[in-house]
Amino acid sequence: MDVVILDEMKSRRAAIAESLEKNRYKVVQCATSNDFMNAISTMTFGHFLIDVESWQHGRSLYAYFQIGKKIERVPVLFYNAPPNFTAVNERTKHEKDSVLQTPAEVDSIVDAMANSL
Repeated sequence: MDVVILDEMKSRRAAIAESLEKNRYKVVQCATSNDFMNAISTMTFGHFLIDVESWQHGRSLYAYFQIGKKIERVPVLFYNAPPNFTAVNERTKHEKDSVLQTPAEVDSIVDAMANSL
């Protein structure tokens, strides 16, 4: 399964990717909004791992280009979410979406993704 990670923090993004790759997932790492938009426009993915703060930094771009609509048929694990966060407004919630509150550890993120499959 192909997985996209959107996370501006290089060390955390790399640690998540490494852990997923050990479990035979193909991972695309996105550090910027541009990386993320390019990835979803060129490939098909089975899961998204999105750091909520990183999403918030690109929120206006995602709204303008309707990125939320483009990823609504794929499960998303939102991590490092603030209290009461359930989903992003620009996207219809998927039945297999999940949310991890702040702070989310790498092992918790990987386990939560595996459990949502």
